[in-house]
Amino acid sequence: MQASEIFAVFRTLTPINGMKPSSQKNIFSKVETREVPAGTQLFKHGDSEQTSFYVVAGKVELVSPDGEVIRTITAGSKEAGYRLAHQFPRNCGARVAEDATVIQFPNDLLDVALTWDQTGRFEVGELAESSDEDADEADWMTRVLQMPIFQRIPPANLQTLLMRMESVESKLGDVVVRQGDEGDYFYVINSGRCIVTRESPSHDKPVKLAELGPGSCFGEEALISDETRNATVTVMEAGTMTRLAKENFQGLLQGSVAKQLSMEDAEQQVADGKAKLLDVRLPGEVAQYKLENAINLPLYMLRMKLASLPKDQAYIICCDTGRRSAIASFIMTQRGYKVTVVSGGINGNADA
Repeated sequence: MQASEIFAVFRTLTPINGMKPSSQKNIFSKVETREVPAGTQLFKHGDSEQTSFYVVAGKVELVSPDGEVIRTITAGSKEAGYRLAHQFPRNCGARVAEDATVIQFPNDLLDVALTWDQTGRFEVGELAESSDEDADEADWMTRVLQMPIFQRIPPANLQTLLMRMESVESKLGDVVVRQGDEGDYFYVINSGRCIVTRESPSHDKPVKLAELGPGSCFGEEALISDETRNATVTVMEAGTMTRLAKENFQGLLQGSVAKQLSMEDAEQQVADGKAKLLDVRLPGEVAQYKLENAINLPLYMLRMKLASLPKDQAYIICCDTGRRSAIASFIMTQRGYKVTVVSGGINGNADA
C-alpha cells in the first residue's frame, strides 16, 4: 500500500478519528508500518509490551493459548477499526492469516498525542490567524512534543510541564551555562547553534566537546545529579531556546523518563535475551567489581560513543547508586533508545 492510502485508513481508526487533522498527521509520521507475511506472529498470549496494533490490509487471526482461532480480523471491517486485543497482559495471541499491512506504535505515543490534541492551546490550522508571537510559541511546543523524552511523560504531567516551559532568545556569544555554576534550567534548542566546551588543568584552552543544533537539549546532568555544571555552552548562531526551571524539571520530567527495575529483574531479562546490561561506571570501578555480561560505557563517553549501540536493542543501565544511570537514561531516551534503570544502583541491591 502507498503511504497516502495507509494514511487514509489510519485517520479512520479509533481513537485516531477523534483527533484534529494536524494531530493525525503528526502521529502518523511516527508510527511504524509493516508489510507482514502470512504466518507471522504479532504477539503472544500473556505479552505485556505496551504496543498498539492495527491491521489496515489483509487478515489477522486472534488465537487462544492452545492455538485455536478465536476470531479473524479483516482489514476494512468494523473490528479492524480498533486496536488488536488491546488488553495487558494480552488475553490472546495474534498471527497473520493472509499477507497484511500492519501499523504499530508504543501506547505512550498515542497517550501523549491524545492529551496534547485535547488540551493544547494551538492548532496548526489556527496559526495563520494568530500573531507572530503565538506562532513562535506553538512552534517550540510542537518541537518539544516531538522529542522522545517527552513521549514518556504521564499525560497528567504533560500539560503542566508545557505551561511551565518558556521560550527565550539566544544571541551570538551568549554563555547559556557556565562550567562550575549551579544548575538552574534544562534547555532545548529550537533554532540556532551552540558549542559545548570544558576547561581542564591539562589544557591551556577550553576543549571543544560538541556542537548542538535544533532539537538538541542540554543542562540535564547538573539537575539530575544536583552538582555544578560540568561544561560551558555558548551560542555560536543566534536563535531561540526553550527552558524548564530546575524544580519543574525534577518534579515533572526527570522521574517520568527513568523507568526502573530491580537488579534481580534486570539479571533475569539479560539472561532471557530481552535486554543488554549497560554499565556507565568508570573502568576503574568496573575493575574493582565487574558485572557479568555487561557493556561498559562510562557516562562521560556516552554521547560520543552512543552511535555504536544498536537502537533495536533494549538496554538496562546501571552504576553504583543510580544517579549516573538516570542521566544516561535521559540522554539515551532523547536519542530514541529503549532503556530502563536499575533502581538504587549496584550499591542499593544487597545481592550485588
